[in-house]
Amino acid sequence: MVRHLLLLAVSATFGVSAHSFLNVRLLIIIFIFLCFLYFSVGLSVKSLSIHLMIMGIFLGAASFSNHRNNTAYHGTESQFIITFTDQPNIDGNSLKGFVGSEKGERLMLRYKINTEQEKEKLGQLLRIGLSCPAVGNLQIPDKNRNENSFNYQRYLFRQGTHWIFNADSISFRECQEVGNSIVISIRNLRLKGITYIREHFPEESSGFVAALIFGDQTYIDEGDLANYQRLGLVHLLAISGLHVSFLTGMLFYLGIRVGITRERMMVAILIFLPVYMILSGASPSVVRSCLMAMLFFLLLLFKKRISAGAAIGSVYMALLFFQPNMLYDIGFQLSFAVTFSIIMSSSIFLRYPKKTMQLFIISSICQMAALPILLFHFFEVSFLGVFLNVLYVPLYSIILLPFSLITLFIHLLLPSLGQLLITILNFTFILCNKVADAASELPLASIAFGKPPFIMMALLVISLLGLYLTWDESFGKSKIWCGILIVLLLFQYNLQRFSPFGEVQMIDVGQGDSILIILPFNRGNYLIDTGGQITFPIETWAKKRKKFNTADDIIIPLLKSKGIHQLDKLILTHPDADHMGSAEELIENFKVGEIVIGGWSEEHYRNLDFVSMARGKKMKMTVLKRGGHWVVDGAQFSVLSPYEKEDNKNDSSIVLHSEIGGLSWIFTGDMGEEGERELLSTFPQLQADILKVGHHGSKTSSSTLFLEQLQPKAALISVGKENGYGHPHGDVIGNLEGNGIKVFRTDEDGSIIYKYYKRRGTFRETLP
Repeated sequence: MVRHLLLLAVSATFGVSAHSFLNVRLLIIIFIFLCFLYFSVGLSVKSLSIHLMIMGIFLGAASFSNHRNNTAYHGTESQFIITFTDQPNIDGNSLKGFVGSEKGERLMLRYKINTEQEKEKLGQLLRIGLSCPAVGNLQIPDKNRNENSFNYQRYLFRQGTHWIFNADSISFRECQEVGNSIVISIRNLRLKGITYIREHFPEESSGFVAALIFGDQTYIDEGDLANYQRLGLVHLLAISGLHVSFLTGMLFYLGIRVGITRERMMVAILIFLPVYMILSGASPSVVRSCLMAMLFFLLLLFKKRISAGAAIGSVYMALLFFQPNMLYDIGFQLSFAVTFSIIMSSSIFLRYPKKTMQLFIISSICQMAALPILLFHFFEVSFLGVFLNVLYVPLYSIILLPFSLITLFIHLLLPSLGQLLITILNFTFILCNKVADAASELPLASIAFGKPPFIMMALLVISLLGLYLTWDESFGKSKIWCGILIVLLLFQYNLQRFSPFGEVQMIDVGQGDSILIILPFNRGNYLIDTGGQITFPIETWAKKRKKFNTADDIIIPLLKSKGIHQLDKLILTHPDADHMGSAEELIENFKVGEIVIGGWSEEHYRNLDFVSMARGKKMKMTVLKRGGHWVVDGAQFSVLSPYEKEDNKNDSSIVLHSEIGGLSWIFTGDMGEEGERELLSTFPQLQADILKVGHHGSKTSSSTLFLEQLQPKAALISVGKENGYGHPHGDVIGNLEGNGIKVFRTDEDGSIIYKYYKRRGTFRETLP
């Protein structure tokens, strides 16, 4: 029964997937699955028809859900009545969060807070269920602007949200309560609880306590959260089956101890669980855990029993039928994959009498179950996390979770005693975080494998299933499957070494420059500039908890998705913030073989933090001047500039002429017209197929004379969307197009990628 239910759950997954990804590959997989059911499982033709029917039903459910997911707005509206339906997020000088409109449509609100006093008032005023008049404009969310990056538009669409509402003003004085339903009351209670924790618990622990009790990770320190993610421990900060089991078990035990009958306690828990589901944020892991517990207690109330496998299969199919888009939620995928693996592998770890060994086996099983999902979404996994989970799982589930709950309740009743407990709890969290911070620096803390191609994902899943199925049956067969899994991972890790393809990619870093060059067979990975933001002084109250950083948020994830483990050269064309502003974060978190700067610019770099860090890591630093030259795997690089000291930093940019993938390239940094004239006089025969337009297409570069001599076929412009500098200038665009030059620009096209094999290649844009 359980086995057939789980197989039907697989068919349901295929049905939902077919709505979004109906292609030849999916049809082949479905055909292989049906053959497996017929030949290996031994299902009859009648049983196979049931699986096909389930696929059709869930395909219909996904289609119906998509049909209902439409917008009533045209994008020209400016006046709205917005209702705060989710917890509002005040971060620095911005207010963000999901709101409902007067048309019943969900919008993503963005509002800039003008003063510290307004921020304080909003903190006191805002609550769920508050409805306010607002004026602003609607904006279509961005798609992923770089390869393998997060598609925000698709994420919001699957949340039933089509627009970002940029509010110019919100009339908070005219706000009204739209009702006080039970759900709104519970959500506001959650908001009050989180606020209370933030006000009374120290900063080091308040975010962790809020995460453990209310499922809100918003206020966890950015560095601590990154460490837990790198080590595969972040699941401990999400409400899961451990929390639900602990709470229901504690309530059931206390109820029995005070004389309440078992039947009444079951009813009480069935009432409590939906409340707790809302109170803890209703994330996929929470919904799964609570629904499984409710199903268990409901059947127990009627003297029926259900296996854990049947429970998870039933809950999975129910959620997928009513909310098909949950299939694409990472939390949903991880929660069910890990829970399913634990349930189906119980006979494996129960054979070991020692609890420590059981924890290690469970941790290994969970890590393996999450492996394909983590590689697909985050491109890296932590092998050290297998061992750390043995320590941190009992620490969090047995000590920190109950201690956090007890501390909060005691502080509410007896503040003086509660303050003592808070001090102890805070010390414990600080100690745990220091251990995690130290562990995150170890070699096996996080290993980037790159984003697996489709066939590799399929082989990884098959090998994991083979390992699970044979682990308990045949040691010899399980060793074979384990060996296959290791070989696949080693191949994926070294995939770039086997690739005959090269690439030149202008990364979309906003208003800045960053160009990635990947040579075939991993013979060279070069990054020209890192992008970066020009920062201005900002008041303390307006600072955000997490600041955007080009290296952390764009470049490093891209490099990891490509399976790049080291940059052979980091070439900084000149010391402007929008070209080298993220160098510090890049070399702090990524291996860099050599840092290259331009001649006569050393004094501009001497006192920068990233230079001190590079010296501390004993990184090689090289100064390039005109005449520099190197050749790798047929790709040639020649340094055309700088040739002397320049007062203007832009004209001191490193200018590279390269022969890559059958095309000649010239990378100009921010060189202006004066530098262009000097190049033409020194190199009268200079030509290039591809021109990286200088200074983001400003009017001070790309002169007519320069373009006429170079005769490029295409021009690349790295420029921020809706930037305040007016880049690229209309005259430059007119000049380029007038010379018959194809123009690629990151503000309209996203990242621009030239992928080549030997001496032939093609260009493509990330944005359609």
